[in-house]
Amino acid sequence: MKILVTGAAGLLGSAVAVRGAHGLSRGALDVTDTVAVERALAALQPDAVVFCAAIADVDRCAHDPLAEAVNVQAPIAMAQRVPTWLVSTNYVFDGPGPHHPGDPRRPVNTYGRQKARAEDGVLAAGGHVVRTGWLFGPGGRNFPSRLPELLAGGPVTALEDWPVQPTFVGDLAERLLELRPGVTHAIGRETTTWADFARAVAQRVGGTVLGVEALDLGPRPTDARLAPADLAGWSERLDDLLAPAG
Repeated sequence: MKILVTGAAGLLGSAVAVRGAHGLSRGALDVTDTVAVERALAALQPDAVVFCAAIADVDRCAHDPLAEAVNVQAPIAMAQRVPTWLVSTNYVFDGPGPHHPGDPRRPVNTYGRQKARAEDGVLAAGGHVVRTGWLFGPGGRNFPSRLPELLAGGPVTALEDWPVQPTFVGDLAERLLELRPGVTHAIGRETTTWADFARAVAQRVGGTVLGVEALDLGPRPTDARLAPADLAGWSERLDDLLAPAG
């Protein structure tokens, strides 16, 4: 089976691509360009698409019109052409959690609302949805992935009292390639906080973590944990995050 993964330069897309999917980065395929998409599908003729392309900066989504095109319109258009697995987010929920696949969604920010609309459109086209969240892995540019670098630069501020299920990107990539049908959840089984996650990293690499109760961010769900949560727990994957490159 030939699987195409979009957004293949990102943390998740690259992890899917190295496991055998045909990866196209944003530079190779602008998913908002319908002509380019048609050409790519005609040339590659994939049996399935794992749609990882996204604008996942939650606060950027509130003001950047491109986010609607990438997060909503593009995956729906893809699903209308080829069997598509959309990587969605736990941010389609608010709280309390954990939330199961069939639970009512209640997104509290633009990013979550965009992903909810994308889910509806992809499912209507016969596609599938995999919800996840709080990814980390070597080379990632998000907060948990960059912790070794951030801690080397000085004290790191991290949230207390907000439940998260950090999910190792390699485990999620392998789950995605199983192409499970319908709406499924794929997330790490251990709950922690970002402050405690950061402290665990600091215990290994050094540095100081300052726990805080709030950060100056836009709306976030109060409890976006997912169930079932059956991927490896974050504590089992710290060695994979901290392993030297190469």
